[in-house]
Amino acid sequence: MINNRRLKRISTVAGTLSAALLLTVTQANAAAEVERATATDFSNEVEWVKCATKQENGGIVYRACFSPPGDWFSVYDGKSDGSSAVVDWEVGNRWGSIFNADGASTDRYKNKDFTESATIRFRICLGHWSTKTITAGTCSGWVSNLT
Repeated sequence: MINNRRLKRISTVAGTLSAALLLTVTQANAAAEVERATATDFSNEVEWVKCATKQENGGIVYRACFSPPGDWFSVYDGKSDGSSAVVDWEVGNRWGSIFNADGASTDRYKNKDFTESATIRFRICLGHWSTKTITAGTCSGWVSNLT
């Protein structure tokens, strides 16, 4: 009876350690795409189909917009607060963040390449380019569209 209990405990501990190791390895291999948006001189007319916004006093302070033709993102930072406006996005098993780290009153852009007709969801958040982090509790609601 004692050997049976001891054996159960050992197998429970071994199973728990195996699961923890597998989770750690899986998370390490699943890397997000973290990028900086830049000024661009693209000459084609981009039609922004969907936007996620954060507002204060009735005005847009931060905005992220998406355009399916070409998979363009626009990231607007309208407030001088020491934070960067960040697009947090997901398409299937890909996800990432695009930072506008160029300061207040700037609109910056990033071109991506997504699978056609996939569902994208994105939101605008605040974060810090220097640490590549999004500040908890600062994100808008999710907005969805097809790529």
